[in-house]
Amino acid sequence: MRPARALMFASTAGIAALALHAALRGEPGLSVCAALALAWLALLIAGVFFPQLEMYAPVVSRGPAGGSRVALTFDDGPHPVTTRRVLEILAPSRHRATFFVLGEKVRRHPDVVREIRAGGHSVGIHGDVHDRLHSFRTPGTVRDQLVRAGDAVEAATGVRPRFFRPPLGHTSLTTVRGVRRAGVRLIGWSSRGLDGLRSRTVEACLARVRRTIDDGAIVMLHDAAERDDFEPASVRALPRLLALLDERGLTSVGVDVLLGDPAAPDLRAPARSRRD
Repeated sequence: MRPARALMFASTAGIAALALHAALRGEPGLSVCAALALAWLALLIAGVFFPQLEMYAPVVSRGPAGGSRVALTFDDGPHPVTTRRVLEILAPSRHRATFFVLGEKVRRHPDVVREIRAGGHSVGIHGDVHDRLHSFRTPGTVRDQLVRAGDAVEAATGVRPRFFRPPLGHTSLTTVRGVRRAGVRLIGWSSRGLDGLRSRTVEACLARVRRTIDDGAIVMLHDAAERDDFEPASVRALPRLLALLDERGLTSVGVDVLLGDPAAPDLRAPARSRRD
């Protein structure tokens, strides 16, 4: 069991025991109980915001080391201009990537998703829309959104996506239940350029990735902005990032290749239960 998950269970049991003890003795100790409850809530929230803690379920944040391979991944596309620019930069290189796409954008630009596949890259899903509150949705809603996004990708490419990266990476217990019903695998990251911010510069993006990328890393970048209103810094940084990989003897491959993942369950398979 992951340390964060063990801590969650231990803190839950501890708070319950203290509350029961106080109730039996007629000493509520409201201030102490409130402080403990707030600490417990902060722990639960940290588990949502930092999926690498794996508090609620296994989240793949990196692949195995030893193969001199990494996985460059791009979120928030497809976009007819910026995604194609990324594909053009990758095309003459030996590097391949994974694009975590949004279903609504796939339906608008199915030709771009086909170009991603034609370039030898992998496609995962990032949700049907970029729902910043997705971690508060019911498991049934999460599953339905994933199926809808998966339908869009399959209609465009003929291939069912196997991986899901939640918007913002936020992963709650309800997210996990919905993901399991959808039959996809949660993917996080071990390195990122924070290029989803409009203010991010190419130099800042490169500096951050340079510090954190290593053998087996999963790198989170963006091929499009969430609202398609600016060009992410990683698009302009990509040629230098590929040069960095070459310098370090690393090759970018799809997440599926990095993990050696077999065919995943079909998203259309009926769930065992749709009750929330």
